[in-house]
Amino acid sequence: MNSELQFIRTLQDKFPVRPPVQVGIGDDGAVVDCSQTDRQVIVVDMLLDGVHFDLQITSPRLVGRKAVAVNLSDLAAMGCWPTAAFVSIAVPRSLESAAAFLEQVFAGIEELANRWNFCVAGGDTNTWDGPFVIDVCLTGVPVGEHPVLRNGARPGDILLVTGPLGGSFGSERHLNFTPRLDLAKWLVLNYDIHAMMDISDGLAIDLHRMMESSNTGADVMADAVPIHADANTVDHDSSLLHALSDGEDFELLLAISADDFERLNCDTGRPQDFHQIGIVRSGRHCQLIDDSGHATGLNVAGWQHDMS
Repeated sequence: MNSELQFIRTLQDKFPVRPPVQVGIGDDGAVVDCSQTDRQVIVVDMLLDGVHFDLQITSPRLVGRKAVAVNLSDLAAMGCWPTAAFVSIAVPRSLESAAAFLEQVFAGIEELANRWNFCVAGGDTNTWDGPFVIDVCLTGVPVGEHPVLRNGARPGDILLVTGPLGGSFGSERHLNFTPRLDLAKWLVLNYDIHAMMDISDGLAIDLHRMMESSNTGADVMADAVPIHADANTVDHDSSLLHALSDGEDFELLLAISADDFERLNCDTGRPQDFHQIGIVRSGRHCQLIDDSGHATGLNVAGWQHDMS
């Protein structure tokens, strides 16, 4: 591969057109058949070497995989299924073998495209003197009648998470996690999910975001927050802090009615157990309740980009 044209031809062979995409890589733009749905959901994430991964210790395959997986996680959080991906990359001129590097990046992308049967339909490629950058845009369609948003939580709703939290960076879990697409699809098809989002920046900050969008507050039971084995420390309070604030867990946080929660608990066909962590309250205050019933404000802890 010694030219951009040859690179594009390689991608055309690697990523064949799949419905609803009608025209994919190789033209001035992609063509997507939207006749089967009246809503398209679009998600975008840009990942940077030195911020979201470190190419000194991370394989290009895992970088490509993660760049798509974080977008798939966003679609899962909205109860949507992927249809097309658009991948734009900035390649450092300092790379000794750009061809071998890009082959591995797209091998990671191909793994997920094949698993969930969506099409890589376009993008852009540039070279520059900066670090490696990969920007992925994904389109999707709602599994149910409409996308699931963050703003539908209601007082009295039960708050659930789909798995244990914390310690993702020390274990490479933030690179090789499985987006919760199949689980989100099952939930949406079987229950009325009032609000849902993925836990990307940390449970504490993401819960605040959901409650702010819903104009509600929440009580979180400290001893009910599931702590991943990767985050376990000798000190429980420290382990809990990791579970609340580490981020990049990519589990789902959701709010459902108390009646639906009881039905879910009794559902013998559910694909897994869910972790009840608290309840939605009226007002705008989020608090953490310890095992003695003492309440403290839940700090807005987690990952935020410095925009100063």
